Amino acid sequence: MVLSPTSRCTDLGATVSQVHTPTAGATDKSTTDVASLVAGLLGESLEQADRDTVNATLRAVHAVRTWLDAVEIRAARRVRQLHDAGRADAPVTTLIDNNGCSGRDARNTLDREGLCADMPLFETALGGGRVGGAHLDAMTRATSGLSPDAKAAFAAHQERLLALASQISPDSFERRCRDLARSIRAQLDAAAEADRVARQRSASSVRQWIDRTTGMGHTHIELDPERHAALWTSIEAHLASVRQRDGNSGRPFSELQVETVVELVSSGGSVSATRRVPEIEVLIDWSTLIDGLHPTTVCETVDGVPLPIQTVQRLCCEADVLPVVLRSTGEVLHVGRTARVATRAQRRALAALHRTCAHPHCSAVFSRCQIHHVIPWEQGGRTDLDNLIPLCTEHHHLVHEGGWSLQLHDDRTITLTRPDGTRSFSGRTTDRLLERSH
Repeated sequence: MVLSPTSRCTDLGATVSQVHTPTAGATDKSTTDVASLVAGLLGESLEQADRDTVNATLRAVHAVRTWLDAVEIRAARRVRQLHDAGRADAPVTTLIDNNGCSGRDARNTLDREGLCADMPLFETALGGGRVGGAHLDAMTRATSGLSPDAKAAFAAHQERLLALASQISPDSFERRCRDLARSIRAQLDAAAEADRVARQRSASSVRQWIDRTTGMGHTHIELDPERHAALWTSIEAHLASVRQRDGNSGRPFSELQVETVVELVSSGGSVSATRRVPEIEVLIDWSTLIDGLHPTTVCETVDGVPLPIQTVQRLCCEADVLPVVLRSTGEVLHVGRTARVATRAQRRALAALHRTCAHPHCSAVFSRCQIHHVIPWEQGGRTDLDNLIPLCTEHHHLVHEGGWSLQLHDDRTITLTRPDGTRSFSGRTTDRLLERSH
């Protein structure tokens, strides 16, 4: 079937909707739908396509790709069975020889197959286009290193995870999966998280070398989350002053970062000798603080690096660590027109809501973001939480100079509108105020 130019976009979209409907398995109907999509893609010409046609094409590509991924998983499962019966080569070898993939890709396919064997709802959803292969890979990475009992406990959450995966990006989904895996590991073994940090501290290292081809010097520092947060808190504090120097406003951010790190190291501590010790912000939800770990626990640094509760309890005894408890009402966060920029308390509150830039597809961590007034200060906008949102430099420019419009609603969902007036996104961008499951 080749779609006519006038009907192609509509037909592609309709067929994508059919394929996105989950089925019990690979039925004739789903195969027919995919065949229609492929035929439409073969007849598609994108050189003069408008936005709707391009979007429909990309959705069709996604539907076909996820269906093929599901077929590949079933093929990998059968290869494994044949190999166990002595009737086929090793699965990795078979995939490399017949699927045109690398050894790494072959092992990734087998990991997906093992995951789907434990969580069959995801295999069905993959074939129907509700989730993508990247969602499966996110779960594989999150559960790496878990014991068999912990993996079984993780798989028991598949219905909730599937509902979540069908609504959010793979990056956001992986953070949720890591949180769940961490909670399960800690619940099964109360000392596991503390032991993990001890191993991280002992594995921390500093290495340096010269690249013989480029002549560039490399310094690699690998640190446990606590010391990594302390290091970057110091760097960020000094970077703020470096950016304010004359002549630095137009310099690339990467140059200023390098200059900041070199100054801090070469000064021997004199740069910050007159300043108070930088704060380390630790975020923990109220239920975890009161009752202990649960499946949606938040206990981490401002940029989303998990920390054991035992570590947080120790850090809370240190004067220069500020624990921020989600939903706490202990600080006055609304300052209205009395201040032009967000207060420290407001930045902490925003960090408790957003791990990253508030743009729905951006993974820039909160510490790299600027605080944006949704209604500009110059137009009477207040410096209150309900008018503030974190945006990275790229998306901050899009809103200010790029003609994009951003609305922040009372429930902290946002609406993004393109310069031509069409809606790009409407939904939630906060990722820390999670409902506790029982």
